[in-house]
Amino acid sequence: MLKLRYYCQKNGNEEIRRLLAELEAKQKIPYEILDLSRNGEFNGEKEKQAYEMDFKPRARIMKQRTGQSITKLKSAKHGNYYVSEPGTIAIVSSEGIEWFAITVEAIISFLKEVLSQGQSYLDQLIKK
Repeated sequence: MLKLRYYCQKNGNEEIRRLLAELEAKQKIPYEILDLSRNGEFNGEKEKQAYEMDFKPRARIMKQRTGQSITKLKSAKHGNYYVSEPGTIAIVSSEGIEWFAITVEAIISFLKEVLSQGQSYLDQLIKK
């Protein structure tokens, strides 16, 4: 069973949270929200852990499916990790992350498409 995972700071974006709840209610697609902050402040260690454990092992698969490198989640200049800023949404299976999108605009667009097409849209994205 696929689920969605939203990586964010604090409570994340209100519109994204609303769309996730609507998706669960209407399409029965489960989701989880991972707050990578610590006491509401940016936490580089949590960001690095999410990158290393969740994204890095599946980097090649996600590059093939999205056309995006996971290095977009990392600052080349300073070596910092930014999984939750501005936010990342991922399709997650029992194998791990299958697909991802970053930026609030891309996440909202993705969620609206899932709301319209349902589970079949998720299946389509991970078969690429």
